[in-house]
Amino acid sequence: MEALKAAGLRLVLDTNQIVGAGSRWLVFGRGYLQSNPHVRLLRLTATEHTGLYCDEIIDEYLEKLLQRGHPPDRARRLTAYIRGAFEAVRLVSTQAPFRPRDPDDEVFLLCAIDGDADYLVSEDRDLLELGDRYARPVIARCDAVLSDLESRRHLAE
Repeated sequence: MEALKAAGLRLVLDTNQIVGAGSRWLVFGRGYLQSNPHVRLLRLTATEHTGLYCDEIIDEYLEKLLQRGHPPDRARRLTAYIRGAFEAVRLVSTQAPFRPRDPDDEVFLLCAIDGDADYLVSEDRDLLELGDRYARPVIARCDAVLSDLESRRHLAE
């Protein structure tokens, strides 16, 4: 698995991916893993690729999980999992070349740029609309990225 991870892709997951995955899978395990594409994306990113985060992103993940009613202990456990499985990025850029309409989305672009990400995964229309302006990272929806990651996994087997 480490060889796969070393040769894998670098990804930043927008908050909607983490909220979509939720924290329930931490309790219910494998069955839930297969039925939720956001959980599959999160797990593939953590185990076979390199997920990227910065402190501002972790703070937003936690805030949105709590706002949506996730139990605080599970929300903290999920963000701790991400901190342990993903790579921290120190932001040096202060402004994205092409800025999203929502200023809160810019940190995801900055993390992807400074972390040399292959993908920024989002369902956010404001970020997706910027996709044609960036050659890298590719800004794409969960289903497209998950398809790519799963096909790479099958090729490696």
